[in-house]
Amino acid sequence: MRQVAEHGESTQRQYALRQRAIAAGWPIERIHVIDRDLGKSGSSTTARDGFQQLVSEVALGKAGIVMGLEVSRLARNSADWHRLIELCALTATLILDEDGIYDPAGFNDRLLLGLKGTMSEAELHILKARMRGGQLNKARRGELEMGPPVGLVYRTDGTVGLDPDAQVQNAIRLVFETFERTGSAVQTVRFFREQGLQFPRRLRTGANKGDLLWAPPQHSRILQVLHNPRYAGAFVARTHHRPDGRTSVVKIPRADWQFVMPGMHQGYIDWERFEANQRRLADNASAFGGERFSGPAREGPALLQGRVLCGLCGDRMGVHYSREHGNTVPTYVCQASAVRRAGKICQTVPGKIVDPAVAALMIEMMTPMALAVTLEVQRELEARVRETDTARRQQVERLRYDAELARRRYMKVDPDNRLVADALEAEWNDKLRRHVEGVEEYERRSKQQAATLTAEVHQRILGLAEQLPQIWNDPRVDFRERKRIVRLLIEDVTLIKAQKIIAHVRPSGGTTRTLELERLLPIAQLRKFKPELIAAVDRLLDQHCDREIAEILNRDGWRTWEGKPFNLKKIAFIRGAYKLASRYDRLRHRGMLTTREVAARFGIVKTTVQEWGRQGLIKKCYADSLNRGLWEIGSDTTILKGRGGRRSRKPQTTPITAQLSG
Repeated sequence: MRQVAEHGESTQRQYALRQRAIAAGWPIERIHVIDRDLGKSGSSTTARDGFQQLVSEVALGKAGIVMGLEVSRLARNSADWHRLIELCALTATLILDEDGIYDPAGFNDRLLLGLKGTMSEAELHILKARMRGGQLNKARRGELEMGPPVGLVYRTDGTVGLDPDAQVQNAIRLVFETFERTGSAVQTVRFFREQGLQFPRRLRTGANKGDLLWAPPQHSRILQVLHNPRYAGAFVARTHHRPDGRTSVVKIPRADWQFVMPGMHQGYIDWERFEANQRRLADNASAFGGERFSGPAREGPALLQGRVLCGLCGDRMGVHYSREHGNTVPTYVCQASAVRRAGKICQTVPGKIVDPAVAALMIEMMTPMALAVTLEVQRELEARVRETDTARRQQVERLRYDAELARRRYMKVDPDNRLVADALEAEWNDKLRRHVEGVEEYERRSKQQAATLTAEVHQRILGLAEQLPQIWNDPRVDFRERKRIVRLLIEDVTLIKAQKIIAHVRPSGGTTRTLELERLLPIAQLRKFKPELIAAVDRLLDQHCDREIAEILNRDGWRTWEGKPFNLKKIAFIRGAYKLASRYDRLRHRGMLTTREVAARFGIVKTTVQEWGRQGLIKKCYADSLNRGLWEIGSDTTILKGRGGRRSRKPQTTPITAQLSG
């Protein structure tokens, strides 16, 4: 539109073609001027209603001649131009420009028109290449202005700074802080929604262009913020050009970014934190890819979640949770074949066997001796770093000397001798630029290699190995933090379920370790009581009742398969399951008499037998819940029955004794 407003001569020349048509003999009422495409590029027919009207009129045979200053006024796209030529040839329509009149039905005229169309398209390409070159030149200096994301604005001096709106700044910072704490973009979105927080979005088009719109954040929106390097203060140029020359917003791999310049402006995070976020996002995203590598650490108790490989098919194993005795128990399941090929599940491995073994191995690897070896290697690397640092420092010193020498040469020249002064000034500027670049490169590499460990840090790292078991077993450390510790030390674990569970543990930067773990016994075998326990119960039944046996077993440390103490019902179940004679049956087999049998033998009533027991004349050797008693007949005490129910002690031929057995 600026061309139309400020360069009107071309427009006037095009309108003047009307007079040329009148001079050629066309009546004025049959001359149609199409000017609906003013201010629009001829590179495409999109949104060019005037060109589409022209093609329609020609195709219907209503046009005798098409007049234009040059081909570029009609089309700069060869496909559109040749289509118009073909229609004009079919309907016997002439074409006119400043050079002459052409009949598209003739081969020579059609050939010439085709060449002009190709040259017009090439001219557009040259114009775009010039503009693109200017953009790239600005991008190399980091000065190319691009629409900043929400939270960043261009100041009046052309630099990029933080949005002056404090609410916008707090929302952006909260995104990075929440992601740092949770390690997941989904958890970040969930936190915003649970807290009822909104996130800003700046309108790019429409009547309210530039205004802020607040709304609950979406997952894609949070990912855009976390992936955008401009929030780390970096200038990044990463445009994508379509075949028609237009630009579009597409996701470009980081390796294809044309220009990456950290530290160009103020940001919400530093570049190191941005790099760490990208690694974490890549690790999380691989949980949803074709190979499902790991995924973010979740809140479940599966310690090796995202780190387990199936030793049978090589795919990643998922996690299923179940409840066992009130606790959540993980199981690693390989269902890749079942999901992708409608096959069967390869294998299932109980996590309650694998997780403790891998955790113990991990703590074993983190010994002070292993850390001491690592620190020794670190010392060797530090020695090499010091050598290279000396070489870089000498190089910077040489560049500084060259710049100072160029400055002295420039200061000594006569200012009026501009030919020499300009050359020396350019040389001085070049030396200064090289010196600044050398200093920046030296500082950047110095920061990367500044991991020199002091004696205090060495001691703290060695102390960490001793504290790791305590930290690991601390109940305040949740499952997610334990998983993050595992991911720092272990790359993956390959599981094979055979007669034993084989676990190949691959530590980060270490040698693979193999663990052989016993498989879980079937539930029927787990519930089966041990033979030595059955023998102990059988032995105790000779002298004790069920309740006494349960107390004795609990005192001696025996427990059920569930880890619970024994009780009266458990002992009764053991007797019934293993067909052990009860205490009552064993006493009867030894000749003990019931109360009824004692009363019948001595010709007394049962109440008299009970009265003898209360007076201590006889003792009950057994009593159950039905108040059934057993009495043992001995030969050391004689009991006589007198008149009136009174008893007297008197020697008899047949002595009768009742005493407590056991």
